[in-house]
Amino acid sequence: MQKFALVVAALLSGVFCSIPSDGQELPLRLDDARAFTESVAKIYEQAPGVKARVVAPLRLEIHTERGDFQAYLDTSYATCQLHVSACAGFLRRQVDAMATAFTAAPTALTTAELRVTVRPSVYVDEIAAASREKSPPIAEPLVGDLWVIGVRDQPTTISTISQSELDTLKLDAAGALAAGKRNIEATLGAKFQAGIPQVQPGEGVAGLRGNDYLASLLALPDLWTPLAERFDGQLYVAAPASDYIIFADARAKGNAAEMARFAVEIARAAKRPLSTDVFEWTLTGWEVVDLAKAK
Repeated sequence: MQKFALVVAALLSGVFCSIPSDGQELPLRLDDARAFTESVAKIYEQAPGVKARVVAPLRLEIHTERGDFQAYLDTSYATCQLHVSACAGFLRRQVDAMATAFTAAPTALTTAELRVTVRPSVYVDEIAAASREKSPPIAEPLVGDLWVIGVRDQPTTISTISQSELDTLKLDAAGALAAGKRNIEATLGAKFQAGIPQVQPGEGVAGLRGNDYLASLLALPDLWTPLAERFDGQLYVAAPASDYIIFADARAKGNAAEMARFAVEIARAAKRPLSTDVFEWTLTGWEVVDLAKAK
C-alpha cells in the first residue's frame, strides 16, 4: 500500500456516443436522462426473451419469462457522462451481463456467496420501493447516510437478496449480514491489514482502490483497530466510492480538511459514489466528523 496520487477524471465535452446494433449505430444521448433510458431499453430488447419498459428517467422494468425486474441506470448514466469514449463498451458489457442474469435459470443461494456492500440510504429506499415481495431489504444502518446491505456475489453480478432466499439457508437478516461480513473479511481482510505497516503516523492521506467491495471494509470496524492503534486511536476514514477508501492520522493538523477535499473529488468522478463524509474510528464504531471542529 502506498500513499496515493489522486487522479480525477475530467468530464469530457461530448454528449453523444453510439453502440453497434445489428449493423447500425444506436445513438445514446448523454445530456438527457430520459432519452438515455429509452436507448438503453432498446439495447436490452436485443437480448432474446427480454422486453424493457421505461418507468422513469434512469429506471427500467425488465420483462422476462422468469418475471419482472427493476433496472436502475443512475450509475451507468454517470459513468457514461464521465467517460464518453468508454461508454459504449461499458454499457454493452453491463447490459449483456444483466440480461443474462435476468433470463438465466435461478440457482439456490449459498452461504459462500453472501457478501455485504455499503450504499447510501437512497439506494436502500429504492430497493424497498422496487420489492415485489413487499419484504424489506436485508440491511442495517452503518454511519451517517451509509447502510450495510446484504448481497449475493456471483461471477458477473452482485445482486440484493430477499428473506425468501435466506429461508433456504435457515438464516434471518442478522445472520445473513454476519455471514456476509465474515466472507468480506476472509477475502479482503488479510490484504488490507498487510498494507498497514507502510502507513506511518503523521503522514497525509492514504488510500486503496480497485475492488468493488472495498467500502465494505467499513462494516468491519474491528479490522481497522491495528491502524487506529498506530495513531493512538485517532483514525479518519472515508468511503467516497464503492471501490475507493481513504484514511489518515486524525492527530495530524489539516488531515480532516484534506480528507474532505479528496472525498468530494473522488465521489464526483466515481462510477458508484457513496459519501463525502469523513468518519472517525472509535471503540464502539464509526462517528461522523464535525469538520468545523476538526483540526
